[in-house]
Amino acid sequence: MEEKPVWGSVCIVLSSILWGTALLYTQYVLDHGIKPKDLVSLKMFFGFLTLFLYLLLTDRNLLKTDHTCLKYSALMGFVCHALYNLFMFSAIDKTTIATTVTLLYTSPIFVMIISRVLFKEYITKAKLLALIFCIVGVYLTVTGGSIQELNFDKIGIIYGLAAGMAYGTMNIISKALVQSYNQLTILTYTLGFAFLFSLSFSDPLVIFQVDFNILVYLFVIMLGVLSTAVSYLFFIKGLFLGLESSKASIISTLEVPISVIGSYLVFNQRVTLWESLGIILVISSVMIMTQSAVRYNRAGKRLFHKNLKL
Repeated sequence: MEEKPVWGSVCIVLSSILWGTALLYTQYVLDHGIKPKDLVSLKMFFGFLTLFLYLLLTDRNLLKTDHTCLKYSALMGFVCHALYNLFMFSAIDKTTIATTVTLLYTSPIFVMIISRVLFKEYITKAKLLALIFCIVGVYLTVTGGSIQELNFDKIGIIYGLAAGMAYGTMNIISKALVQSYNQLTILTYTLGFAFLFSLSFSDPLVIFQVDFNILVYLFVIMLGVLSTAVSYLFFIKGLFLGLESSKASIISTLEVPISVIGSYLVFNQRVTLWESLGIILVISSVMIMTQSAVRYNRAGKRLFHKNLKL
């Protein structure tokens, strides 16, 4: 398939928007008695159910696959979803949310290094500049520029970095699979395995133990459908369209400023000057990567037309 990195960037941006806006209604669910670790299995279940039913009703052939796809889907479900969430919640428990989010978005560093080794993706000046903007921007957005917001517990930092690496691994494994298997097939089985693995630390039946609230049920389903099934589908589609893993990992950090802006618009939460600067830096990093994709696309077209003339 012809690579379309510009459209790949658009898909990653759309997935980031869905992830970022999900935080707005996630807080409502957590405030009504469901613990974060129990929300994991609920998200995975409704995400899997959505895609499974869609394929069952539209194209059952996409549910057929081979052992290789199942093996890597299980690996991705275990590392990129179950382990990622376990490390993330452990980091929050040992440190703070601000510290965990800041460590989590060190994932572009891991992705850039691994992508250079596995996929021969070049580490360009544009990528390094975008990476610096991205990390500093996330730090300022999350902490408001105050170092006191961070908790430097050693074990917590290890958990946070492990979460970042597990999160970044999704780029690597997905990139290896998307050229050989349908994106819907990969994601369906990945979420299915993720749900099974999450049962080791998460209890989805807890939703029946809290006071009945129709909004809680609605938001939990939305988390499974929109912020899990649809968002990850956009993400994998972006990689399928030829966007480099290292660029995708940087663009996906757009989730952080989107959640902050959403909190300001919906909950009237104050946004400080440092947080505003952080948002600008993250958006700038995304724009650098998008412009890089545009230049790559134009260069590819020029080469194509040159070959035609020859």
